[in-house]
Amino acid sequence: LGDVAPEEQAMWEALRECRRQLAVEHNVPPYVIFHDATLRQMLAERPADREGLLGISGVGQAKLDRYGERFLEVLRA
Repeated sequence: LGDVAPEEQAMWEALRECRRQLAVEHNVPPYVIFHDATLRQMLAERPADREGLLGISGVGQAKLDRYGERFLEVLRA
């Protein structure tokens, strides 16, 4: 992906893999979990907690409750 810096590539792939796993578990396409733009904002802002994650465009309370901890685990790693 052209707009992901080389030093952020591993985190980008980890976020996408997390999304892919959740999509498989919930039997939905990955974009239903979060769009790429949402993952890019997570990558840029690196929220450390639920409050921070809620500030990301595309993350509402329902998705925070459903997927938030899984993405926070990736972001903290």
